[in-house]
Amino acid sequence: MRLPNLVCAAGGVLLLALLSGCVPTDASPQPEPTPTFVAPYASDEEALAAAEEAYAEYVRVTGAVYGESLGDPADLSTVATGDHLDELVDALSRLEADEQYIVGEQTFDQVILQRYSRDESNSEVLAVYLCDDLSGLAIYSGGEKVGPEKPITPAQMQVVFDYSPESKSLLVSARDIWSSESC
Repeated sequence: MRLPNLVCAAGGVLLLALLSGCVPTDASPQPEPTPTFVAPYASDEEALAAAEEAYAEYVRVTGAVYGESLGDPADLSTVATGDHLDELVDALSRLEADEQYIVGEQTFDQVILQRYSRDESNSEVLAVYLCDDLSGLAIYSGGEKVGPEKPITPAQMQVVFDYSPESKSLLVSARDIWSSESC
């Protein structure tokens, strides 16, 4: 038995209507492309030089903020980030509460690149080992030295940096003693 042309046409239209929901149209919005992280340094040597420069700025800024006039805690966010920034701000609050400040000079040397990550994350882009010498620092209150009793022995530190796309710079995200032996 043959179906009339009208029934076949109706079936074809129904099939076409059902299938049209599965076909994408040009009217749907295209997703915005998301920027991907591009490793900021071309080589390990370039990354190490950037880390040394960033840590020198970290030492300069923390020295100024913790100094006799106790600087602005917002300045710390130009050299540190995350939990480490919180630690620095807390230390400044304790100094202020105890009416103390730090005098002297912090130095560092023997910087060795531990890792340079070129993955798609701004976090933990770089990690270095360095010898951090705090022996030239002392804590004062009211013009008198209150600590430490003995100079602090230089220590081998591991310093981790995040990359800030806004400032196009490295920020210290972690700073931990790596070895208890003097360096």
